[in-house]
Amino acid sequence: MALAKILVIEDDEDVARLEQTVLERAGYEVRVTGNGAEGLELAEAVKPDVVVLDVGLPDISGLDVCTSLSNSNNAFILMVSGHSREQDILLGLGLGADDYITKPFSGNELVARVASFLRRREKTVTRPAAGNMLTLGTAQLDRDFHTLANDGSSITLTALEFRLLWFLGEAEGRLLTRAQILEHVWNDTSGVPTRVVDVHVAALRKKLAEVNAPLEIASVRGIGYRLDKK
Repeated sequence: MALAKILVIEDDEDVARLEQTVLERAGYEVRVTGNGAEGLELAEAVKPDVVVLDVGLPDISGLDVCTSLSNSNNAFILMVSGHSREQDILLGLGLGADDYITKPFSGNELVARVASFLRRREKTVTRPAAGNMLTLGTAQLDRDFHTLANDGSSITLTALEFRLLWFLGEAEGRLLTRAQILEHVWNDTSGVPTRVVDVHVAALRKKLAEVNAPLEIASVRGIGYRLDKK
């Protein structure tokens, strides 16, 4: 069985060395770079399963790198930062990161986060395909290109945004709890904060508006969300 591939993008040499050491000891194949531009090149060449991405890089903002990765790569993204402010965390998650860890952190915590991602991937792979297109009124989701199209306009969704909208679309008109969404979209109900769902719903609402899709994501306070046609 092939080793899972981990890409570390971290300019602090001591932190990068720690991350590489503990991840290799855990049995993963690890590549390391200290800048964003090379990180994007390596992500394209290596096709990692997980990217451990520092927010503060010397050449490109880690948030910009996160956006590029989420739009062009299927890797899980673990953002790393010295800041623990909620707005920073939510910003990273809104740009496509799957989880967030703040410095200082233990090697065991890092390995546990990465292992959680890989368990989610295994569950996702075993799910049967449900077709490549989903039509919702005049709007259409394309699984091959991760796009949402409506009335001649099209927009690309991040991997998480796409899975979330597809799940809501398949259940059109039915209320889905945050726990159901976390289980199906993130494949995890314990390691991911429910606020992550809210952040991605907010991002999806903006993209629905950009293509004027006749769809509305309704919220039911304290419970979850429902996709309705306007």
